Amino acid sequence: MPHSPATVPSLNDRTPLLDVRDLTTVFHTTRGTVTAVDALSFTLRTGRTLGIVGESGCGKSVTALSIMRLLSLPAGETVAGSVLFEGKDLLKLTEKEMRSVRGNDISMIFQEPMTSLNPVFKVGEQVAEVIRLHRTADRKSAWNEAVELLRKVGIPAPERRAEEYPHQMSGGMRQRVMIAIALACSPKLIIADEPTTALDVTIQGQILDLMKDLSQSTGSALMLITHDLGVVAETAEDVIVMYAGRIVEHSPVHDLFNTPLHPYTQGLLQSLPEHPLRLASHGALRKPLRAIPGTVPSLHNLPPGCKFNDRCPHAFDRCHNEEPGLIAASETHQVRCWLHA
Repeated sequence: MPHSPATVPSLNDRTPLLDVRDLTTVFHTTRGTVTAVDALSFTLRTGRTLGIVGESGCGKSVTALSIMRLLSLPAGETVAGSVLFEGKDLLKLTEKEMRSVRGNDISMIFQEPMTSLNPVFKVGEQVAEVIRLHRTADRKSAWNEAVELLRKVGIPAPERRAEEYPHQMSGGMRQRVMIAIALACSPKLIIADEPTTALDVTIQGQILDLMKDLSQSTGSALMLITHDLGVVAETAEDVIVMYAGRIVEHSPVHDLFNTPLHPYTQGLLQSLPEHPLRLASHGALRKPLRAIPGTVPSLHNLPPGCKFNDRCPHAFDRCHNEEPGLIAASETHQVRCWLHA
């Protein structure tokens, strides 16, 4: 069962666009019930970019699916907490009400476009369908808008490309189509789940720049889910680091890279070949690379106390017996670690 949620101070005093409070999501498996997201709390303001980072299995994608209410029921379900979007709790909406939110107010860009795009429909039709679904538009005007959206996301010759099928496009082009679909109804929040994982480095940079520019030009908030700290450093303003379904560190991006407080965050940064922000005060290269020992624990068999204690070089007795809550190291920096109690 999830532990008692800690009260986490907000990172700002302004009313947030998204306010997630003590979100707890479980999965019912043949080996028992596991908690994939454990009492998660954070806020996101309009126009801001929040990066959520961590190893595979830490709960990043489940957090996004919980917010969008796209969990595979009955195997996965959100059992506690609230997701306040513009003050309205998404977890209390009917499915019909939630369908009007998805794509219209909140859009999601998935990791692999080929599993999200329908292979038997032209890409222009798929963009236009979103416009027709959420707005009053006839087929011709929706198609024209779809072509303009493809142009906006940097697809060359959009009139011709709109007539193509997903398999006729490169991975980078397909991802641009997914971004066009996400932007079709001018959403207030865009959730991007590993949007550049399957792309080469050059295309990855172009897609990230595009998302950042579009977010700034439209005023949309962006939640960027990734395992790549370099992506977070280039794109996000605030960062959440997750481990075993919990937030272990939450701070502005510069604070996290300049002064990482949690041993897990420190380990992630020490495993990088180069400091992501390349701050002049640090020089170009960090110390020799060091891997984090051990592996992420199974959610079926989490250790008592701090969930990172069996991999942490600083663990002491309290770490093995008591799990820390999120501790305010400063007004904008929280960490789940007894070293900072």
